[in-house]
Amino acid sequence: MTAGSASAPGSSANLGPGFDVLAIAWEIRCHVTVSPATEWRISQGGEMWTPRDGEFVKRAAQAAGSGPFLIEIENEVPRSRGLGSSSAVATAVAAAAFRAGGVEPSDEELLAIVAGLDGHPDNAAAAVHGGLVLVDGLNYTRLPIAPDLRFLAAIPVEPLRTPEARSVLPAVVDRKVVVRSLARFGYLLRGLHTGDAGLLAHARGDELHEKPRDALSPLSGRLISVALEAGALHASWSGAGPTVLVIASSSDMESIGSALDVALEGAGVVADLTVADQGWL
Repeated sequence: MTAGSASAPGSSANLGPGFDVLAIAWEIRCHVTVSPATEWRISQGGEMWTPRDGEFVKRAAQAAGSGPFLIEIENEVPRSRGLGSSSAVATAVAAAAFRAGGVEPSDEELLAIVAGLDGHPDNAAAAVHGGLVLVDGLNYTRLPIAPDLRFLAAIPVEPLRTPEARSVLPAVVDRKVVVRSLARFGYLLRGLHTGDAGLLAHARGDELHEKPRDALSPLSGRLISVALEAGALHASWSGAGPTVLVIASSSDMESIGSALDVALEGAGVVADLTVADQGWL
């Protein structure tokens, strides 16, 4: 065995009405090196520790190789911000562990591992395949994105963990809400394909997951309103939040970014996002 390295992109799931079925990959990456070792060790951010049994990173490596391993992680994806950090980490760790054993994994193998570990096939598919993906379990398809669309993320300092965000979702959804959500989803997919401002405007205002989560992160709702008032074509929670994803034309990027920066009041950052056409590398 020898050292193996890999990287995988972060991602935004849902994009408003695409709850649990839509995600887009970004060129913010988790970089991992996995090396054979005499005992399990994980190194990240200047710290090193021995992982306990069942720890997420250790499980990702064990799914691809026997170990023990030294796992070195450099992660550009903010944690617990709705930007797919868990899927990026799991993908990069598993791929690097396969390579440490002299095996080049298939996309299908990685997707099954990551979706099983993370429980989010949308983020997993984006991390593995890159681009804009529509998923149904382990089935996926890549979708086109209008080349003139631009993307921003308003990333609050305060995290929001996915289990907490999931806990407030209703068990039963009114049929009228479902119908409106399906219409929004159709407008979103067509709007992302064409870049049509009117279509993207009709995709706003998710009721399935964003509205029930309003109280968990009032700042996210304010950031969406600020972005739209500043000229954004579409704005939504990124995954389970609290990050807000903004879709805009290039001419409005600067003014929208400035407005979001003011709204964050120093408690977060605004980042330009570039679509990752490639998933894991």
